[in-house]
Amino acid sequence: MATPNDRRIVYGTFVVPQIAFNTTSTEVTREEGSTAGTAAYEDWKLDTTVAKRFGGKSTGDHVQITHDQAMDGWVSFISPIDQLWEAVDNVWNLDSTIWNQEGFGVTHTLTTIRSGSDGVKFLYIKNTGTIECELALEGDERDILIPGGASVSMRTNSSSVTSATVKVATAASSGNTTTIEYIIAI
Repeated sequence: MATPNDRRIVYGTFVVPQIAFNTTSTEVTREEGSTAGTAAYEDWKLDTTVAKRFGGKSTGDHVQITHDQAMDGWVSFISPIDQLWEAVDNVWNLDSTIWNQEGFGVTHTLTTIRSGSDGVKFLYIKNTGTIECELALEGDERDILIPGGASVSMRTNSSSVTSATVKVATAASSGNTTTIEYIIAI
């Protein structure tokens, strides 16, 4: 009997190219000196040169990930006792423990987030800090810049991107630190 794929990741993106435009003022001055109406201001609308929205959601099998991720380290939040799911005997609605979302500290030195040689099937990283960080997928070449508050998600080629090759660091010239949240699914 085959091992079931009981874990999968469903994800999507939505992009709306926008262009700024100035509105027409409807402001009028009354006899007593007060104003009414709306002053001119800058607003945003769908970019007329692109003229469409982009987006999509994973389909079919979505991203089938290994049903046994082997440790809690595949996500940035930490379980209350950092244990295997199978070892939890508590009734979920009677248990008052919480999952902490501490984030992962990032410095200017490239750091591996998750150890191991398993191929990565899905990767999500969000920079929860304010300092830009950089992502390296293979080797030490910094491939993707992630500004503060931004995120990146992707399916990966699991034969060339492994847990040990996914590394993050703040901008090379920066001595500052930031934090990230992540999912690195094998």
